[in-house]
Amino acid sequence: MSKKMKTALITPGGDAPGMNACIRAVVRRAISSGFEVCGINRGYQGLLEDDFIALNNRSVSGIIHRGGTILKSSRCAEIKTDEGINKASEILKKKSIDYLIVIGGDGSFKAANRISKKSGVSIIGIPATIDNDVYGTDETIGFDTALDTAVEAIDKIRDTATSFDRIFLIEVMGREHGFLALEIGLASGAEFVLIPEVKFDVRKISEELKKEKIQGKTSAIIVFAEGAGDVYKVAKRIEELTGIPVRVSSLGYI
Repeated sequence: MSKKMKTALITPGGDAPGMNACIRAVVRRAISSGFEVCGINRGYQGLLEDDFIALNNRSVSGIIHRGGTILKSSRCAEIKTDEGINKASEILKKKSIDYLIVIGGDGSFKAANRISKKSGVSIIGIPATIDNDVYGTDETIGFDTALDTAVEAIDKIRDTATSFDRIFLIEVMGREHGFLALEIGLASGAEFVLIPEVKFDVRKISEELKKEKIQGKTSAIIVFAEGAGDVYKVAKRIEELTGIPVRVSSLGYI
């Protein structure tokens, strides 16, 4: 009887809505295709600590609607080092892993690529990040849900902005890339979107806001990617230049 191929599943880095549905689909498909499947708890940190668990159809029952990841995750600085890559590769070989399925984002894939080159283990990457910044992917797992959640929140904040004649800076995820912020701005009808990739002039923005106020528009929404700068300093400066009350709302991890 031929030996079963062995697949390991890992969700390193930030969690994204839809990861559990992806885990369920991968596990059930792999088992139906004759693979032995195991999961790695807590991302790359769990891999380096040899924290493997067996996965079967029962393991992934009832998780399709749940957020986060049942395999949990963590940040792992060690995986960025040569020592970490070597250790991860040795553990995968010791466990006789044939395929490593990585559900994650850009940083997770970079580490996986290095592990594959060192260990010879085949890597399958499934893009899952609310940042939507994986090259060659139209929409990553989690992006659409994050977009909908942010737009729903901004719709409520706009009611307050209109009622009190205020400007709101809405800080959203996007430390290095502004794909999510840009889509949120377009979908919510924001007046401005500030992202890390594009330099902005607070004076010019303030001048536009003052012009709009003269024309009768007394409130505004500005979507601000977290990597675009210090949102509180920008808010304070806009208030000084426009004379319009400015508030900051950070959507954070919702």
